[in-house]
Amino acid sequence: MVFKSEGMRREIVQNMRGGKGQVEIVHLVEKDLLANEARLFAKLTLKPGTSIGPHTHENEFEIFFVLSGKGIFYDNGKPVEIEANNICLTMSGETHSVENNSNEDLVLLAVIILLPKN
Repeated sequence: MVFKSEGMRREIVQNMRGGKGQVEIVHLVEKDLLANEARLFAKLTLKPGTSIGPHTHENEFEIFFVLSGKGIFYDNGKPVEIEANNICLTMSGETHSVENNSNEDLVLLAVIILLPKN
């Protein structure tokens, strides 16, 4: 199966999770194709000054791979500078947020994996 860029769903989210500005989400693979194993596989673009507010993941974990740009990842409230080729991991029960405090776009590959139900 091949997905072409022009067919991917694009979404603009204002004040994502209580953050600042607009986050562009390109859904690389739609949720219904992720076989109930994941709920998100997308590219997120945060323009300068934009952020995703703090939120907690339960019964799932999220991975960000920084494709380009720089910013600050808040790992359970602790600020950590991030840049291209860094990986940010938020496990179930943990809280995170991310902010673009630079002058260029911060582009993330985001994957949310669901934990198996016992």
